[in-house]
Amino acid sequence: MQLMAGTHFTQVSKWLGHNTFTLTLDTYGDWIPEEDGGAGNNLPEPTDLPMTPNAQPSNVVPLFGKRSS
Repeated sequence: MQLMAGTHFTQVSKWLGHNTFTLTLDTYGDWIPEEDGGAGNNLPEPTDLPMTPNAQPSNVVPLFGKRSS
């Protein structure tokens, strides 16, 4: 939805946690409007998860036990 709304693909890539923006473009590139500049973005930005300073988000989902932060 963010890409269709005109949000730049590098920003969407960061939100999704992709290592490279090319993964975002390969996967979701068809959703980017072809018109020059795309549509005006009127969607809210995704909220950030609380993290410690300089911590990298993890894509690991615990199967058992408590979540580690």
